[in-house]
Amino acid sequence: MVLLLAGACSTDDDPEPVPTPSGFEAPDGVELTPPGSELAVEEPATVVLDLGGAASSAITVEVTEVVTGTMRDFRFFSLDEAARASTPYYVRATVTNEGPAGLGGVSLPLLAHSDADTVYPASELVGTFEPCPTPTVPESFLAGSSADVCLVFLVPEGETLRTVDLQPGEPSDAVRWVAPEDDRDDQDDRSEDG
Repeated sequence: MVLLLAGACSTDDDPEPVPTPSGFEAPDGVELTPPGSELAVEEPATVVLDLGGAASSAITVEVTEVVTGTMRDFRFFSLDEAARASTPYYVRATVTNEGPAGLGGVSLPLLAHSDADTVYPASELVGTFEPCPTPTVPESFLAGSSADVCLVFLVPEGETLRTVDLQPGEPSDAVRWVAPEDDRDDQDDRSEDG
């Protein structure tokens, strides 16, 4: 099995208008979450996912769990030295397509934001990964559909996951879920198990 690693990027009291693609109107009853909002795990956020052209849809994402994994989970994967020294996090979320467009097979713009103020995209795994098996929504994901997803993030040695960011556009548009403190405290013990 192979693990494909992606690169990292660095990253008021008065609410600003929620950015939306030109011409996009949220479906009736759907309220968009203001950019920069900080949420607790299990609180939902609604943003616009713009795939270009007419393929824009409001999605509601609820990060349901942030789990610190162990490098033992990757024993059948070929990892370089930096990856072997990292801390794996499994982020489970429920996503609902509020409409109007279909979003089959898309990857959510969820990022791991570390205490070094660096964001990391989810790692792409080739092969079956039992601890976190569903990184994308189903191939058919029409308005009204919901799905559970799980993404794997490898945070480099010496850094700790602070937030999970839903970033549909610019970094300033991100909505963040704060990682639970107890999960952060346990990360060193778990990562050394591998």
